[in-house]
Amino acid sequence: MSELFIKQELFKLLPSCDAILFDIDGVLLDVSQSFRAAICDTLQFFCVNHLELTDNHPLLTSEETEFFKFAGGFNDDCDLTNAAVMLIAAKMAQTDARDTQSIHEMAPTWREYTDAIKRAGGGLVRAEGVILEMLTSGQRRNFALAINFKLVTRLFQEFYAGDEACHELYGFKPEYVHVDGYYKRETLLIDPSLLPAKLKYGVVTGRSIPETRLALSQAKLLQKIPENGWITPEIGFKKPDGHTLILARDRLDFKNGVYIGDIMDDLKTVLNYRELKGAGKGRIAAAIALSGPSGGAHKQQFLEAGADIVTPDVNTILGYLKAVVK
Repeated sequence: MSELFIKQELFKLLPSCDAILFDIDGVLLDVSQSFRAAICDTLQFFCVNHLELTDNHPLLTSEETEFFKFAGGFNDDCDLTNAAVMLIAAKMAQTDARDTQSIHEMAPTWREYTDAIKRAGGGLVRAEGVILEMLTSGQRRNFALAINFKLVTRLFQEFYAGDEACHELYGFKPEYVHVDGYYKRETLLIDPSLLPAKLKYGVVTGRSIPETRLALSQAKLLQKIPENGWITPEIGFKKPDGHTLILARDRLDFKNGVYIGDIMDDLKTVLNYRELKGAGKGRIAAAIALSGPSGGAHKQQFLEAGADIVTPDVNTILGYLKAVVK
């Protein structure tokens, strides 16, 4: 396990830390068997049941979803799932093969695809640009007929919430998928007893308000992180937009905060915040927890990209802060 890394100039600043902001997925909760599994199972379900591929091989693994996270712009897992569907639909437009193994083995690989998305700037819109460059005009027509963003998003939500929570989280009853909600598979990463006393706490997340409430309830943090400190997509901004942190700072009124995330978009959110007018009203250090499926392998990338703190997990940095905060 990697050791805790803290930039030299922060050693004097961290004792005066007055707020901690958290990403939820991969920081407070292990979502490898919930959101990550929902991505893979939604892709497989859509391609088998709606694109009519013969199911003889997994199209995407939980570990391979990390490639999208490092491409950037995929903080929203529904966007990630739709980007994955686009590649499968594009391959189908290029071949007569109609089984998942043949499609999976066709170029480009997930890594090659996400590398191209990263070079293009990251996110779903750039992913579509990468796809369209692969296809002829005739293939593009077939591709356009195959994709269905709205249905893919609904399938994802049905897998995640299940029969029992779908209406509570998303306002509808499952139509296509009837399963135990994958959210039940989430496990706690944070030890709440390590939270330093007297600090202000918030979350900056891609989860909706109902999803955030569910997560904080599971993490036993609803009392510690009041709704005023929840920065969710409903506010009109999504990570990596630095305005998410402007809002967090304004709501919580802190001077010296730490934001703990686990993917490149979390780091970019802090870096983008620092470029905004008024960012000087509150300093925010960027901490990255290497608790994702392959986080440890990317430590150097996070350091080179400008992370102030790299920690093996959220509890390591919380333990340090609890010891030094005045």
